[in-house]
Parts: sequence; structure tokens; C-alpha cells
Amino acid sequence: MVEKESNKKSNPFGKIEVNVSEKHLIQSLVQEQNKRFQVICSSKNDAIITSDETKRILFWNKGAEHIFGYSSDEAIGQPLTLIIPHQLHQRHDEGIERMNQRKKPRVLGKVLELNAIKKSGQEFPIELTLGSWDNDGKRYYSGIIRDITEKKRADLIILNEKKKSDELLLNILPKQVADELKSKGKATARRHENVSVLFTDFKDFTSMASSISPIKLVKELNDIFSHFDDIMEKFQIEKIETIGDAYFAACGVPEQNKDHAIQCIKAAKQMFEYLDERNNTNEIQWRMRAGIHSGPVVAGVVGKRKYAYDLFGDTVNTASRMETNGEVGKINISETTYELVKEKYNCIARGKINTKGKGNLNMYFVD
Repeated sequence: MVEKESNKKSNPFGKIEVNVSEKHLIQSLVQEQNKRFQVICSSKNDAIITSDETKRILFWNKGAEHIFGYSSDEAIGQPLTLIIPHQLHQRHDEGIERMNQRKKPRVLGKVLELNAIKKSGQEFPIELTLGSWDNDGKRYYSGIIRDITEKKRADLIILNEKKKSDELLLNILPKQVADELKSKGKATARRHENVSVLFTDFKDFTSMASSISPIKLVKELNDIFSHFDDIMEKFQIEKIETIGDAYFAACGVPEQNKDHAIQCIKAAKQMFEYLDERNNTNEIQWRMRAGIHSGPVVAGVVGKRKYAYDLFGDTVNTASRMETNGEVGKINISETTYELVKEKYNCIARGKINTKGKGNLNMYFVD
């Protein structure tokens, strides 16, 4: 009796029998994987380089030719140090030695960012994924390498643009307020108990503005206010804003400063000194007055477009009255501020001065 031909064949690698149709499917999958491997090997995007324990190059694909500039004939048989900068030779040798000592090969390692070197001698950044395998008692290594020069360049552009954006934001808002706005999308209004507010303006500004060109006027103000900004930074004073010829700043916000009143007086004195020097050599004479008042304020960012850090409260209004009721070349301070600075500065009492919307207020000139 003749047995029917079986559609199964014995597996030479063991007792497991493989169905012919399953075998065809496996062969098809292997062929597909081989095609994909060939595509990867011929790709110019990634270099694929293989070596063994001798650290010499055994395989060099089209991508490696494109990235490094060596042909396959030039590279195969050469030591891997052919493409490794001299300063990284020791690190490379130590890394291969560690992989040699592993009992089991590492199929794929982590992605490393390193520098490599082209045939032309140019050093450039790469991403390296290193793997290993064993065959016939020998250990082999493969590296998948991608040139990330353009990626690094793009990252640098993004980083520089972010830096510019952050610097621009810091020109508008105090750092801790800007950080809160970036992290939370909003900035919380906060009350500050001990703050000194400084206001300055120029006498006869309206008539001066009508006597010179607008461009000249803006140039003059920009020059003066830029100098004032430097003075504020020197004394840890926060510039709030300029309104026409008025300059508005405060000490004690957003960070506390126990010497807030003294710092504002120091700053005002330097502002006068700068203007005196400038007026000695400048055709246009700028005659400034300054006013300071101390007390609590509420500080916060208002609006959702063109952010502005602003101060609110009666302290701001009173400081403004100190400035408008002052005199050219003098620092006019309130009684509250006087109590804070009287041990450091000689002050001249002016008595009670009638002010708009505030009634009679005691004022002092800082000597």
C-alpha cells in the first residue's frame, strides 16, 4: 500500500515539521526583509558600517560613502579611527572593549551624539546607534550613523530665536513675572507693602516739543531715557514706563528691597548729574524735576496683547503729585519717604503743599 504524499517535509534543524505553505510565507517575508535591508544599505541618509574585534571596517554602504567621502574600496579594511577625531580615539577603544567584555551582544544600543571626521578633514556632528552580534565565535559591530549638521544648525537657530524672544519679553516685564507668564500663561497681581515710586518729567516740555522736529525730539528722549534705564538697573529699580516726557519707576517690586527709598534718591541724584553733564555740551537744555513717595502698591500685568507691567494704588498717585509739585533740579519727597531717609539725607521741610485731588501734603526737598 502506497502512502499518500504528505504536504509536510521534515525540518533538518529539528523534529518540528513545517507546512509547505508556511515555508513559502516565511521565505516571502525573508525576501521582503532583504529588500528593505538593501534599501537601507543603499540609502544616502544613513551610513551603515560594520567591523569586528580587530576594529577594522568590513562593510561600508552608499550612505557612508555619501556622508564621509570615502569610497567602499577606500574604507574597507581600514581601522575605524579613519572617521573618528583623534581626541575621541581613546573613548572609542574603551567603548569597544566594554562591549567585548559583555557576555551577550547588544542588539541595539542607545543613540549617542558624537563628532566624526570626513575625508576632507572636516569635523561634523553625528548620531550613532551602535549594536553587536556574535557569529562563529567572533563578535561583530554595526553602527548606524546620521549626519546631524543641519539638525544642529536648525536647533541653534531655534535657540537663538528663543533667546531673542526671551530678551524681548524681559525688556517688557520683570524676570520673575515673565517666567510666570511663560509657565502659566498668566501673571498673578500681587500686593507689595514697601515700595518707593519715582516720577520725573521735564519743565516746559510742551513748548520745547513744538520748537524742534519730532525726529530730533524722539532722538533726544531716547538718548536720555536709555541713560536713565542704565541708572535704574544699577540701583535695582524697576522701570515701569515712560509717558511722553515722564519717566516712571519703582524700587521694591517685584522683589523686596529694604533700602527702596534710599535707592530711588540715589538714582534721582545720578539722573540730575547726567543731565547737568549733557546740558553743558548740548544745545537743547533739559530741566528735570523728580518726586518720590513710599507705600504699598498692587503690581500686575494688564491686558492680553502688548503686555505691560503696571503699578496701581494711592502710592502711585501721591508720587506723581510729588513730581508735579516739585522744582527743577530738586528731588521732592513725601513725609512717608522722609521718615525712611532722614537718617541718611539732610532734607528741607517745605510745609504743607496743596495738591490736586489729595489736599495739603507735607513735602521735603532732599538737600
